[in-house]
Amino acid sequence: MDNKLKQYGRNLALAGTVAALALGAGACSSSGAGAAFSAGVALSEPNQVRDALPSSISLPSGWRLAPGANPPKAIEQAEASSTCRKKLSSSCSGLQLGGTVRYEQASNTDNDIRFTMLTFDTPENAGPAFEAMVGSLEKSDSNAHRISLKTGAEQSQGFERPADSDDSSHPVVASAMAMRVGTVVVLIELDEDERDHKTLQQFTALQVERIRRVQQGKNPDA
Repeated sequence: MDNKLKQYGRNLALAGTVAALALGAGACSSSGAGAAFSAGVALSEPNQVRDALPSSISLPSGWRLAPGANPPKAIEQAEASSTCRKKLSSSCSGLQLGGTVRYEQASNTDNDIRFTMLTFDTPENAGPAFEAMVGSLEKSDSNAHRISLKTGAEQSQGFERPADSDDSSHPVVASAMAMRVGTVVVLIELDEDERDHKTLQQFTALQVERIRRVQQGKNPDA
């Protein structure tokens, strides 16, 4: 895979801190599908964040935790909040915790997917952080354009960015999805050259379902 595609999606990973937001995106869209369910439940415990992120046993066939990579990780409030304010130029009021995990495709380890999660005390505080995230993404890359996918989240915005490639007849594409599910804001970044976005759709559905189950007090792997 083109190195520039890999560079496209590596800028928000929480590897001990919420890193710089430097992807392209589009404006917010809304979905009413998830609005009725446990939207006000805050994920304020590290184990809740770890459970809400996709686990190795929940992955679609062909995906795995990269050798040497960390399993789902929770980031403490002080660190996540400080970096959130700096990178999103937002107050990030009510931020509780951050979280991250990265997986790779076993058959092609150049293809990977990263999940970055921020949890808040109320949906009202999560909303502005989602808006700030998407605004930052949109502003940073003029080559990115919006894509529409059904997510079941209260707010969501998908986007893709053609990466520079030596083969102009087959440009490489990276994609991502920003979402708000109740009190949780999450960004999914996919480095896989797909045109129908089936993989992104699959992981989006998985992530929304896991957040919902944890908000309902259920084990998402049960």
